[in-house]
Amino acid sequence: MESYIQFFALKDNPFRITPDLDFFFMSSVHQEALGSLEFLMESEEGFAVIIGEPGTGKTITIRKFISQLPENVEYAYILFPNLSPEEMFRAILEDFGIDIDDSATKNKLFSTLKEFLIKKRKEGKKILIIIDEAQNLPIETLEELRILSNLETDKEKLLQIILLGQPELEKKLNSDALRQLKQRITVIARLSNLTKDEMVNYINYRLAKAGNSTIKISNSAYKEIFKYTQGNLRQINQIMERALMSAFVKNSHQIDREDIKEAAESLGISKMKRKKSFYLILPAILFFLLVAFSLSGYYFFSKDIQQEKKPEKNLKEVYVIPNRLNVRAFPDKSSEIVYVLKKGDKVEVVNDKEGWYKIRYKNITGWVKKEYTGYRNE
Repeated sequence: MESYIQFFALKDNPFRITPDLDFFFMSSVHQEALGSLEFLMESEEGFAVIIGEPGTGKTITIRKFISQLPENVEYAYILFPNLSPEEMFRAILEDFGIDIDDSATKNKLFSTLKEFLIKKRKEGKKILIIIDEAQNLPIETLEELRILSNLETDKEKLLQIILLGQPELEKKLNSDALRQLKQRITVIARLSNLTKDEMVNYINYRLAKAGNSTIKISNSAYKEIFKYTQGNLRQINQIMERALMSAFVKNSHQIDREDIKEAAESLGISKMKRKKSFYLILPAILFFLLVAFSLSGYYFFSKDIQQEKKPEKNLKEVYVIPNRLNVRAFPDKSSEIVYVLKKGDKVEVVNDKEGWYKIRYKNITGWVKKEYTGYRNE
């Protein structure tokens, strides 16, 4: 019996729910997240955090990152980590292939892991620990990870840690109990749903990767998909797979608005009226926040602004020297990273202060260390 894959002359299922790197789509937010993770590996930063709602592509993004790791990087990948500190240490050791006695205490597990890290560093290896669904980690386990991240030689850290989780993870990290851990996190990336245009490109990209040459999707169908999914990758895949099956049953190569409605209803996915109304008032909310932020920013940071020097007369723009350069919210290495520049990016200097440049790049404004910038002829 012919399947819908054969009917549409596809080589593969284009909307499989499980993460498939062959179908990885590089949206703007996923590109930024990958860039942040690449910067982590090139630097000696200790912690990175990736935050995203379910279905925004956290797992496939980290798998894409893993697929690009150089040979000198070894990693442990921990899933569903509702684990005590002892269980976490044991899971990490097991993922690195280290046998450990069932009766080993937490101290023994910690010391064994430390010995392993020192040995690997001497061999020229970098060690990475990746924890998915990290919002499920108990607070005491997150605190133990902070202590673990403190392990370092005289010159460099012995390991780096990436936490992936839903927005609940960020709420947990903002709690008083984890304020010391929050201070260690220097790379934060947030994944969001696709825009309408990105969604259209995403669907066409996956169909093309699967070998499509016959399926036609109407503009009204695209609009309907976005109404139901708001650009959520997982829901796009679910609806498109069901819509293809529906068209197959009708012996049609055209996907219309009605096919999308039927697919969404069969999956129990409804249009988010509240979400829609939220988007209607979003401009007003953003305007209010902008005004509030501007007023509070002026009040709290006016003294700092007065102390900033004006840029040198002949200095208007500089170029990024290293492969990756953090742009921070304030001239402080511990402040939040607001963007990551690439080597060769040209930035406008707005102000300078004690070894830092305040720069503008596109619509991004922040602070970078002077020593990592220069003129084109340097």
